Amino acid sequence: MAEWWRRLVAFGIDLAVLAIPNSVIASAIAGSASASTRATNLAAVDPRVWEAIGLALVVSLGYFSFLDGSVGGQTVGKRVLGIAVRDIDTGGPVGAGRALARRLIFFAMYLGFGVLFLVNGLSPLWDPRRQAWHDKIVGSCVVSMR
Repeated sequence: MAEWWRRLVAFGIDLAVLAIPNSVIASAIAGSASASTRATNLAAVDPRVWEAIGLALVVSLGYFSFLDGSVGGQTVGKRVLGIAVRDIDTGGPVGAGRALARRLIFFAMYLGFGVLFLVNGLSPLWDPRRQAWHDKIVGSCVVSMR
């Protein structure tokens, strides 16, 4: 099973990779708002901010679902660190659907419950199989490929 620090560094790399398209999305949406609209809505959150957040979420979910669910089970960060997402029982790929569920659970813990996100992220440190909660729920694990 992959070490916790490798999972953390891989996730950091993935966030850096995702920053590129998400920055482009945010810039395009922010650039489409008129200067007068921005000036008059300083106290209120512009609805375009929610549009940018929604699109960034879709891009991020697609990235993790497609790559973690692929035959290789590796995002860019996981490939760099030599780790992959696998089915806990068969060792095979988890598929895009389970990879999507895995990431939705991960994001839900982050967005809705900050303490749960922290415990979920740290749980591989004491779990015998080094699984986080989102792994346990969908029956996945992160393994070392090297």
